[in-house]
Amino acid sequence: MSCPIGKPGIPWGAAEVATWLSRQTRRRSYEADVLRVIERQRPRFDVVEYGRLDYEPDTYPLFAIKSRGWCDERPVVLVTGGVHGYETSGVHGALRFVDRHAADYADRVNLLIVPCVSPWAYERVHRWNPLALDPNRSFRDDSPAPESAALIRLVAPIRDRVLVHI
Repeated sequence: MSCPIGKPGIPWGAAEVATWLSRQTRRRSYEADVLRVIERQRPRFDVVEYGRLDYEPDTYPLFAIKSRGWCDERPVVLVTGGVHGYETSGVHGALRFVDRHAADYADRVNLLIVPCVSPWAYERVHRWNPLALDPNRSFRDDSPAPESAALIRLVAPIRDRVLVHI
């Protein structure tokens, strides 16, 4: 697997990133694998678009699944998957949890489930986004990774109420 780092501690320049990016190919479908499954949850859960990634020529809507009947007095359980696109089990595990078990917690906690944080990387089975950034190393206020920044914005209003993050 290619790594977007040259010598230790020296990030790639624009030419190296462009060469790496030109070698990336779509190997699976975010729309088919994730968005269609999320769409099927609308009768039971609230589905919110919390951002959109524009990685030319592709655009990726970012969706979260929320407990219907959200109650501010309840703690929040945050479930995320696919921060790294090659971590397929996180994406499919989050979607399976919604489908099979999430309703069991409806009267105890508020669930916020973000099944695929990095859809471009999910499609290419890769760790990094097309900017050659690791989204998992970019969860901060001035995030250079758009997918990380979008998730931070989504969670910010409830950050102090998150009891657990899975």
